[in-house]
Amino acid sequence: MKSIKSKILVNMLPVVLIGSILIGAVSAILNYRGTYAVLESTIGPAADIAGEAINEKLNGYWGTLTEAAALDVFHTSKPSDKALIERSEGIASRNGFMYLGKLDAQGIGPSGTNNSDQDYFKWCKERLSPVISNPIHDGAQVVFLMASPILTNGKFDGLVYGAVDASFLTEIVSGLHIGESGQAYILDEYGDVIGHPDPSYVVDGVNIIDQAKSDRSVADIAAIHERMIRGESGFDTYKFDGDSKIFGYAPIVGEQGWSIGIEASKSEFMASLKTSIMITVLIVLAVIIVAVFIAVRLARSVANPIKACMERLDLLSTGDLHTPVPQIHSKDETAGLMNGLDVTVTRLADVVRDVSTHLGEMAQGNFTMEMTRQYRGDFVAIQQSMKQINDSINNTLSQISMAVDQVASGSDQVAASAQSLSQGATEQASSVQELAATIADISHHVQQNADNATSANESAQRAGDDMQQSNVKMQDLVAAMSEINNTSDEISKIIKTIEDIAFQTNILALNAAVEAARAGAAGKGFAVVADEVRNLAGKSADASKSTAALIERSLQAVHNGMKLVDETADSLVRTMEGVSVSVQMLDRIAEASRQQSESIEQVSLGIDQISSVVQTNSATSEQSAAASEELSSQAGLVRSLVGQFRLRGAAAQAPLDEPAEESDSLTFTDSKY
Repeated sequence: MKSIKSKILVNMLPVVLIGSILIGAVSAILNYRGTYAVLESTIGPAADIAGEAINEKLNGYWGTLTEAAALDVFHTSKPSDKALIERSEGIASRNGFMYLGKLDAQGIGPSGTNNSDQDYFKWCKERLSPVISNPIHDGAQVVFLMASPILTNGKFDGLVYGAVDASFLTEIVSGLHIGESGQAYILDEYGDVIGHPDPSYVVDGVNIIDQAKSDRSVADIAAIHERMIRGESGFDTYKFDGDSKIFGYAPIVGEQGWSIGIEASKSEFMASLKTSIMITVLIVLAVIIVAVFIAVRLARSVANPIKACMERLDLLSTGDLHTPVPQIHSKDETAGLMNGLDVTVTRLADVVRDVSTHLGEMAQGNFTMEMTRQYRGDFVAIQQSMKQINDSINNTLSQISMAVDQVASGSDQVAASAQSLSQGATEQASSVQELAATIADISHHVQQNADNATSANESAQRAGDDMQQSNVKMQDLVAAMSEINNTSDEISKIIKTIEDIAFQTNILALNAAVEAARAGAAGKGFAVVADEVRNLAGKSADASKSTAALIERSLQAVHNGMKLVDETADSLVRTMEGVSVSVQMLDRIAEASRQQSESIEQVSLGIDQISSVVQTNSATSEQSAAASEELSSQAGLVRSLVGQFRLRGAAAQAPLDEPAEESDSLTFTDSKY
């Protein structure tokens, strides 16, 4: 049995534990999601800002080239003209170009080299708009050639190009920092790194997508780079060198197909989250410890008084009404419980003491006491029972006194009755002789019944033997029907096999017909045979189905026959049991008839004994007269014994069938129960 303390702890602590754990878990999840949301809202806009900065830088270069392409000198001069070269060098030095020049409409440059096969020349000629080349390795440097078309009457008439150091992209991405280890880089439309805080990535032309073909460890990064070169933007995570990374990316506006990505260490940003989770766990543990302490104190404050109350009730159940009830100093329901127990013990003690006093007086023969205390509740029944016992004894003793007087007068009547008894005995003797003659006639009929019962028993036994033989034959019939049932099942399986063979034959015939059709004229004879085989297979299948239906009906008939045979066998068994019971009953009837015959003989003997008893009664009646005198003397002795009890006058004169009324002297002056 679980204690109240255990129940309080078992019901309270799980609620506290589960609630605290849920609060901690929800707090950790919210912190994690909040941190993740901050990262998303930080990396995505940072990528957009970096893209805008790159576009602004490119637009500045393109603006310079577009203005140059509008100058007359670039329209009228050949790429190798000295004036054009001097003008180009001035524009390059003022606007941050490494060098600047012109290609004519055929792609011929200042040195006479044909550049018409270069991507930037083709793009500019096709689009008639400013373009930028893919990274070009010019010795130890990596440069971009930016070009703007020279248009004459809206037609392509060459281009103005300017070379810029690719490090300007590195300078832009180097200024982007997400945390201590975060970095940004730029990819071109082929996935080559063209801007990175580590210039070696640009110089070496690192391409993660190509590396992933031979190194699966960078497959996750390569998948993100593929989305970048498709012009997508988004937010993703991956693992590299055992560190989880958070990566945001966005396309750079323009036709060059560049994209910028910013990565940060997930562990770095989650450090504050781990600290928050640890603090939450500590707070939850502290709450649980405090809750356990409070629960234990609460359980003790409730359980200890109840335990003390139970111990005192155990003593009360053994009859201890003297041990004091433990006292507690709380002001809750447990104090009321103890006070109620104290009042209960005190009132029980008063009741027991009052009952003990009255029973002691009655044991001394004093039946004149009145119960003057007031009893309450179920104790009223005790008070009434005590009063009824007192009144009953008073009435009984008074009735005994009256009965003694009646016994004395009755003894004289007994003497007169003894004379009448003697006369009646003489008359009984003649009646007994007539009864003996009747008993002899009954004995003769009983013997005839016994003989008839024996004959019926022998006939029933012969019928039982015949039923036994019929039962054996019926069991043989049941076995034969079972064998027929099993054989029918086997026939069903054979019919199923025939159906399968007919189906396979039909399939083969169809295949043969197909092959004959493919063979053309040479296979016509084979097709006729295949058709006949298919017809025969169909007829075999129809015949097997008809046979299966007949077998199914036969099986059903066999099952019905089996059921009827089983029911007949059961009926035969019950008939055999009934015959067996009939044989037993006839045995019992024969035995009972024999016993009745013997009993009638005993009755005859009894009649003789009755005759002798009647004669004895005559003598007994004389002895009864003498006994009546002795009875009169004993009545006087009983009268003297009853006189020793102190009885109430009203109760002493009450008749046996009327209980004494309650005394008017009953008052309510002492303690109440």
